[in-house]
Amino acid sequence: MKSLKVQSTVKSLVCCLIFLLSLSTNAFSQQTPQRSVTRHGNWASHCTVNAPVSCYIVHNVTLGDNPKPVLIMAIGRPVNNGTDLTSLILTLPLGVRLPEGFSLEVGPSLRRKQQFERCIVSGCQAEIQVDTQLLQQFKSQNEGRVVFFDAVKKPIAIPFSLKGFTKAFGRVTNP
Repeated sequence: MKSLKVQSTVKSLVCCLIFLLSLSTNAFSQQTPQRSVTRHGNWASHCTVNAPVSCYIVHNVTLGDNPKPVLIMAIGRPVNNGTDLTSLILTLPLGVRLPEGFSLEVGPSLRRKQQFERCIVSGCQAEIQVDTQLLQQFKSQNEGRVVFFDAVKKPIAIPFSLKGFTKAFGRVTNP
């Protein structure tokens, strides 16, 4: 009798474990959306393949033979932000001079002074709302630059390309 009871208990435990494993596998697959990456000139769109579909675009700027980016620009719409606001997150390397912030320059007329919001392991960041003027300048120009100061107050200008931006940005607004 005890043997039958033990077998029944073991079978129940095995069934429960199999059920729990299947639940955790489903939960894991739902938490990690599959992504596709498409190049558009110097910009790349990163889009989820499964629902909900969303996209953001990225431009990594490197200098010389160093493969490590000195400027990362990511543009997208935060999921569930309740609005159609689009944000640009700009990341510069650690070691920039924080009090002076930086200047985002595109074309002959757009010069925006910005402050850094945070520094993390990958660099110092600012989040900039993409308004109509900024978007039009990005779409109509070929390049821009970010000007910041290093630790000894020396100005540094990092140019960035806008080649492919318009097509890439279309993925943000129309995934």
